[in-house]
Amino acid sequence: MTTISDSSTQHSAFRTPNSTLALVTCAEWPGGTADEQALVTALAAHGVAATFAVWDDPAINWAAFRLCLIRTTWDYHHRRDEFVIWAAHVATVSDLWNPAPLVRWNTHKGYLRDLAAAGIPIVPTVWLPAASRADLSAILAGQGWTDVVIKPAVSASSFATLLLPPATRAHGQAHLNRHLPTRDLMVQPFLTSVRTVGERSLIAITGTVTHAVLRPPLGGAAGLPSTPTPVAPADDEIALAARILAALPVPPLYARIDLVRDATGALCLLELELVEPALFLDQAPAALTRFAAALAGRVRRET
Repeated sequence: MTTISDSSTQHSAFRTPNSTLALVTCAEWPGGTADEQALVTALAAHGVAATFAVWDDPAINWAAFRLCLIRTTWDYHHRRDEFVIWAAHVATVSDLWNPAPLVRWNTHKGYLRDLAAAGIPIVPTVWLPAASRADLSAILAGQGWTDVVIKPAVSASSFATLLLPPATRAHGQAHLNRHLPTRDLMVQPFLTSVRTVGERSLIAITGTVTHAVLRPPLGGAAGLPSTPTPVAPADDEIALAARILAALPVPPLYARIDLVRDATGALCLLELELVEPALFLDQAPAALTRFAAALAGRVRRET
């Protein structure tokens, strides 16, 4: 595990001159994506200098930044405990967004149970704790499910996520046997609407839905675009997004709300992304402008 050193012993030679905001990333994405690069330009228009910083680089002095924005930390799921400790540390020396309590809460998909308890409709889920035993055939028979998805409760970028048609149950059981000894897992029905209507991601900046995209399902689907495509969010999608945001323990600066429809057409929350989601800002200039303005405002309050 990387040791978090005292900030007085660290150095900040990696930083660009006068940088005030860190776009937090991982070693595999040292310059983020086009979204983050566009954000750097938008922030510069507000007089805010931003630079990329790898979250587990021990040389970084996080206290040197007025604000640290978590973005493309797409390896955290391999070391979630370390990442949560890192976030808690950074929050003591800088202004971290989204905040450390949300990082801890949202990096384990058990947050879905909390939201369900608050009345938010989620995709039906069987929760399998690490080190338990599970019989996939018995789960499917008990739930009346056919096609299912198995995923870890701590995951990013579809890590160890498996879509299983009925003929591949033996493969699914092997997947459980391989991962369940060390990981909490989830089993969910595969909702066929994902291949017809599609999965819709609503992006909220400072509590307001700014735009939405239609995202291609795992493995693709005939009749749906192969890349994320801008769409106008429906009224019931905006209403559910507002309910979800209102149910959060801490207000987020940014959020991505991934919604699907069940067999009756009712909306369900598939995932709520508050840590490192793609926000598709390149497809929504107004949202990019709003995000940059909100960040610049927070930086000024920290000066």
